[in-house]
Amino acid sequence: MPGQQDDDRYQDILERIAARRPFGSPRPQKKPARPHDQALNLLNAFDTWSDLALREYARILCHGPKTVRGAAWSGVVIWYHNKGYHGYQLLRILGVWAQSAGSELVVSAGIRELPYRAPLFDPGAFRHHIASDFHLYYQDKGGPPSESDHVLLRVNFLAKQRLQLRERLQKIADQWREQQG
Repeated sequence: MPGQQDDDRYQDILERIAARRPFGSPRPQKKPARPHDQALNLLNAFDTWSDLALREYARILCHGPKTVRGAAWSGVVIWYHNKGYHGYQLLRILGVWAQSAGSELVVSAGIRELPYRAPLFDPGAFRHHIASDFHLYYQDKGGPPSESDHVLLRVNFLAKQRLQLRERLQKIADQWREQQG
């Protein structure tokens, strides 16, 4: 019966309203489920990289930060390329990653270089899409640096040494910012 369906729907709406949290109350905090995410959270990686991406630089355009994940790793990255029409040809990723290495958790920071991989270059579309993601044009998931990349830090993660690691990451960020001008 149509009337019964309307009554059921009305009751469902009332139940959903009653189950909501009160207006103005803080949202419940979710803890990251993966140990990789927890390590990056303890290192304040997102905020450190976020500060870098908000600044303007003389020679580069910087975007991000973004959280990236793989099966055995998580990372926080910013990406940047040279200004000018041909600046799109090489993208650099500055990131900090937590990855599993056997039973250990390893934190690494580094710079990766990615060549442009899309078949065509449309400056308008590139400018629009690169601000939020780089995967479309560079076909990379933003994984941890390999030995062929510029590794700035690679250490085993211990929660009791997180403050020292935070300081080291901040020094890396400060040095990078000074290099960019």
